Amino acid sequence: MTAPTHPTPPVTVESTTDTALIQELAYATWQPTYEKILSQAQIDFMLTEMYSPEALRKQMEEGQTFLLLRQGEIPAAFASFSLLQPDQKLYKLNKLYIHPSFQGRGFGNRLLEEVTQRVKTQGGEKLELNVHRQNPAFHFYQKHGFEISQIIDIPFGQFTLNDYILHKKLSDAP
Repeated sequence: MTAPTHPTPPVTVESTTDTALIQELAYATWQPTYEKILSQAQIDFMLTEMYSPEALRKQMEEGQTFLLLRQGEIPAAFASFSLLQPDQKLYKLNKLYIHPSFQGRGFGNRLLEEVTQRVKTQGGEKLELNVHRQNPAFHFYQKHGFEISQIIDIPFGQFTLNDYILHKKLSDAP
């Protein structure tokens, strides 16, 4: 006799303006993502600066599109992207975070594919992102064809972001 199988709830991705939900996911993901890389003071500062409802609304008003991935009814991950340089058809992946309880299920792949498709639909040919040089997600992005274009230290409040800037060509255009 085999154990009964339960169907896996469907995975959906939708645009969202729900700042409270994004903030909740950010607070759940940032600590485990950055606790070995950044000081607690920097984590707290960045969460306040980037994920308050006001900061999120401002990012949306400035053109960031936020995507929410759900498994069934449960919010599991989010991403955001925006047009960075129209003349170069360059877009930026601003955020991509998976709730720790949902990591390892391919949701990062799914969100990155969704962002890529939406960017291509909008005429984008290149995608850029910043990733902390010690963030294990760097290897995820490399696996997906992103290459280092710059090593940069960015002042942010009283802290410094030690990032790679990565680029990926999305089309065969020159």
